[in-house]
Amino acid sequence: MMDCDLLLSWMTHTGQGSWARFRSAVEELAGRDADLSNLRRSLRIVLSDLGFTDFFIEDSQQWRMLPPVLGGLSGQDGAAVLCGSRTPILVETLRTAAGSHGCEICVEKPQDCPTLIRMAGGADQLSEVAKQAGTSFEPNLARVLAQELTPIPEMLENPRKEAAPLNWKVRSFDFAACTWVDTLLPNSACEFTPRYGRPKYFLHRRRGRLLRASKRESLYAAAMFKGVRLIGYDPTAKELKVPLFAPLPESYSRAACLCLGRPTEVSDGQITYCGVPPDVAAVLAVAAGQPHPGVGSPAGTWR
Repeated sequence: MMDCDLLLSWMTHTGQGSWARFRSAVEELAGRDADLSNLRRSLRIVLSDLGFTDFFIEDSQQWRMLPPVLGGLSGQDGAAVLCGSRTPILVETLRTAAGSHGCEICVEKPQDCPTLIRMAGGADQLSEVAKQAGTSFEPNLARVLAQELTPIPEMLENPRKEAAPLNWKVRSFDFAACTWVDTLLPNSACEFTPRYGRPKYFLHRRRGRLLRASKRESLYAAAMFKGVRLIGYDPTAKELKVPLFAPLPESYSRAACLCLGRPTEVSDGQITYCGVPPDVAAVLAVAAGQPHPGVGSPAGTWR
């Protein structure tokens, strides 16, 4: 099993780097029989979702570590999780500070994920612990992140328009088939792939206009125009669900995951974000161009 804490320590020490460097580091640390493609993908997702790292900054091939923050969990009262860059010295300082202020620390070690450092205590206690450790404290990190999102409808008001790349292979996402197909469909998320290099993603609109977006953003923008429901929510279980083919855009996914400070759960073709309070679920859904979660279909249904 790969030592994800060692990877996080290297990334913290380095601060930032290229996607190629990240790929090489994962290859060095992974076991001989590891599925490197899936491992890199899962690590990129979890490091982004749990607020450790930003990847592909401003559409580049670069990643950057985030500042350390003790984030209060909206899905669990009196609890916080350590996000961002971290060193053994910071962790030890937090342990000492937690003992001084009557807070409890526990660690969890999910598969293919750095150790999660969680802390229990009152908001005032957690704030003092963060202050003593020299890091910041945000009482309700998920709600802050959700409020800072740029809604997809707003993003499309001032889109980045680009001409179709010449001689690139094109695919579009077909919601009826729930897969990418080798053609250019109207009002669809589309992918242009060069012979060498990474693909670019767009929303295809009237008169052949291409509006630049990330892969996930393009899917949700297309779903909005087509009236396809992707997000379901169960307010009793506080579970927000999306189909596996349409994970939430990166910043949305981070806000959802940091409600409880744990990675997503994947099963039966669905991604489940646990511990998401109704107010955060509402902000995420509406910002993504989806119906308010209190209206219509329950969690786990779309079309």
